[in-house]
Amino acid sequence: MDTNRLKIIASALTVGLILSSCGPSDPTPNAAQFCAEVADNRAAIVAPTVTSDLDVDEIVALHQRLAALAPLAIAVEWSALTEAVETAATVVPNDGASVQRAVDAAYRSESAAVDVAEWVRASCGVDLGPVTTLVPHDQPEPATPVGADQ
Repeated sequence: MDTNRLKIIASALTVGLILSSCGPSDPTPNAAQFCAEVADNRAAIVAPTVTSDLDVDEIVALHQRLAALAPLAIAVEWSALTEAVETAATVVPNDGASVQRAVDAAYRSESAAVDVAEWVRASCGVDLGPVTTLVPHDQPEPATPVGADQ
């Protein structure tokens, strides 16, 4: 992706945000609609197919649409995932700094991804997992004090 590509992405995101903030059909947090969208778009969320710049734009738009619908219980977490996707969309493959920004955003969103997957499974009945992370996010089992089993 070159500089023109980045300008196009920025312009498209700006226009999309402006258009989505206008009119009476503003999306508002809606758990039922969020769950329906997640169920309908599970494959695009879990393992998006990217073969063109248009695919990238569609993935970003999907995450932004879901961010507008995300229920308050996971709105912050979904926003973190959306930010990571938006950052990944700006990657210039041979630019180490842009790749590193995307990697950093992915690491920052790990915990959010785990929380979203758990909420979606429990509330929507949709399995987005397993969520692969570099840092363990499960609560460790408490240690048994030495001599407690005697």
